[in-house]
Amino acid sequence: MEIAFYILAGMAVTSAILVVSLKNLVRAILALASLFLSIAGLYILLSAEFLGLVQILVYIGGVILLFLFLIMLTENLFEKNKVNLFQRITGVGLVLLLFSIIISIFMKQPFQAIPKTDYSIQELGKHLLTDYLVPFEVVSLLLLVALIGAIVIAKKEENK
Repeated sequence: MEIAFYILAGMAVTSAILVVSLKNLVRAILALASLFLSIAGLYILLSAEFLGLVQILVYIGGVILLFLFLIMLTENLFEKNKVNLFQRITGVGLVLLLFSIIISIFMKQPFQAIPKTDYSIQELGKHLLTDYLVPFEVVSLLLLVALIGAIVIAKKEENK
């Protein structure tokens, strides 16, 4: 169990570094898919099977596919923007500032154990499709609108 954690954690860190360092956007998105897959494995190791399955279905199945679709439709937009040295230094500075803020917050508040619940995947699915049906459908409509908007933007660029 401990070995699996270290393997998945190493895979997550490596994939995260690849996401921000690769210049090819399609390869960066595939590294992001690898990151999401390793996080799903960590959820499953923590006995949160539902979160692991949702991570795979929603993020890998939906978001990554949407990102790949958007990149392939609007590939010419990304080649025009070059990052200069000032922007890189500013970005690194902001990341270090955010990291220090997060570390200071964690130092002030000790970690607390998450209480164990007895919910099964079937019960969570039942609640999702009965009690939380409206938010579930709103999110699906939002993703559909984003996809249609991406197609419209890509069509406008193609016509120019």
